[in-house]
Amino acid sequence: MEIDEQSRWHLVKELMGNQRVLLGKQVTHGLKKSPAHILHYLSYYKFAAKMVGSNKRVLDVGCGEGLGTWILAKECGQVKGVDFAQEVINVGQTNWSSQSNISFECSDFLTLSAESWDAVVNFDVIEQISPENVQNFMTGIINNLAEHGITIVGTPNLNSQAYVSEISKLGHVNVYSPELLEEEMRRYFEHVFLFCANNEVIHAGFLPFAHYLIVIGCKKRKSLLDYYPPLNVPTSERKNT
Repeated sequence: MEIDEQSRWHLVKELMGNQRVLLGKQVTHGLKKSPAHILHYLSYYKFAAKMVGSNKRVLDVGCGEGLGTWILAKECGQVKGVDFAQEVINVGQTNWSSQSNISFECSDFLTLSAESWDAVVNFDVIEQISPENVQNFMTGIINNLAEHGITIVGTPNLNSQAYVSEISKLGHVNVYSPELLEEEMRRYFEHVFLFCANNEVIHAGFLPFAHYLIVIGCKKRKSLLDYYPPLNVPTSERKNT
């Protein structure tokens, strides 16, 4: 028997179940102030998930409320999200920890115990790390990567900072240009691939026009001495690969 549209919709709703996702302060602020930014953020995680691939162990550093962590878990395998803010970790645990392949930990990544992950992912983190702590941050990534592991770092382009909000300016203490971000990554990885993003579109176009930068590092170096230059050596004279 033919049913009307409203009855058909009720049947569809029954199949959806009664699951709920809690929005914490961080995501709520993003949705109300700049909903497009949430779309951009999720597209970065989708890109990372495709780059990492399936059946992998992934560490998500600075995971926030876990929206991106959940995307990684859907695509990649076993995922752990870490953040130093207990408030956002609580939101992530409430929403996603019922899934066996996703977990969360409130921890400062600079002091996190080393494990062996197939990939370490972090978006919108390194620009909030004070310059004097970047080496500790990157060393933590290296120490948590398996020999075959990769890392994916996403951060705003220095050229975009004239247009960011006051709240972003307050948190962004270490913003990179494309050239400096690539150089930073080459200190720790033998192979580095630099991408850029405008809105939710990730591409390999003209870097100075990019709003956001995403860099992939592969084959971690055995020692920083392989590349890390003395601070008084001009950039033009630094060892390159």
